[in-house]
Amino acid sequence: MKLVADVGGTNVRFALAEGAVVLPETIRSFRNDDFPTFEEVAQLYVAETRPEALQSMCVAVAGPVNETRARLTNRNWHFDTLELGQMFGVTARLINDLEALGYSVPSLGQGGLKTITEGYAPRGHQALVAGIGTGFNVSPVVITARGPVVPKAEQGHVQIAWRIRDAISARLGTTDHGYDTVEHVFSGRGFERMFRLASGSDRKPAELMAEKDPAILDFVGFYAGLMAMLAQDLTLGFLPGRGLLFSGGVARAVLLGGGAPAFRETYAAPLALDTAAHVPVSVILDDTAALAGCAAA
Repeated sequence: MKLVADVGGTNVRFALAEGAVVLPETIRSFRNDDFPTFEEVAQLYVAETRPEALQSMCVAVAGPVNETRARLTNRNWHFDTLELGQMFGVTARLINDLEALGYSVPSLGQGGLKTITEGYAPRGHQALVAGIGTGFNVSPVVITARGPVVPKAEQGHVQIAWRIRDAISARLGTTDHGYDTVEHVFSGRGFERMFRLASGSDRKPAELMAEKDPAILDFVGFYAGLMAMLAQDLTLGFLPGRGLLFSGGVARAVLLGGGAPAFRETYAAPLALDTAAHVPVSVILDDTAALAGCAAA
């Protein structure tokens, strides 16, 4: 039996898994604010579920992870594989939350995905998860007979492509806007700041989207076009024939909040390399996908 956990900035989810299969009836969610440490909430979950002998555990963390230690970005929660292993009598592993989504790709069914593009068939054994939320990064995935292989990558601090920067400059009316890296543009902070610069409004984009305000809907279409340019570049860089899967709150808000038509229109333009082909693009909807990824990892 495995103990798996997905530690986000606001909530932590737990589940038990047999092999790579998460047991749905064991999924529980807790508010981080209610506990001083991860260990305390983990002990509570184990006490409530009373699992059979645990053999291993895997924890996905929304923050930087090295081989044996991790920390949560927005609060003073620290993780150590040796301490967790001793506490629960298991072999413990730590992975980044986006890495966990990469491991989940083979288990994602149609109910866990929303397809954005039309007419592009999946092929091959490579996929890519691109997370646009608090920050940005990617998780390459190679599907093998023994399960997914998920190499580490860092894409958020790469310089932004010239055509994306030019589109932003034209929209904002200046080249002195500070959008220099991928994460500067494709993140929650980047989205909100760009909308303020473009509109002059101090209101939260989420409020305006709920009201279906014309100004934010127009901006969402523009931003979706930027995402489509990024998707083309990621397709050329990683060759994810099986598909490109967006995750994160910003990606969902834009592509499910009216931006899909603009995304499809821009994405359909020819790629810079004539021997490359477009790949299917989807949004991950399953909030428990990282748990399945931990089980697979």
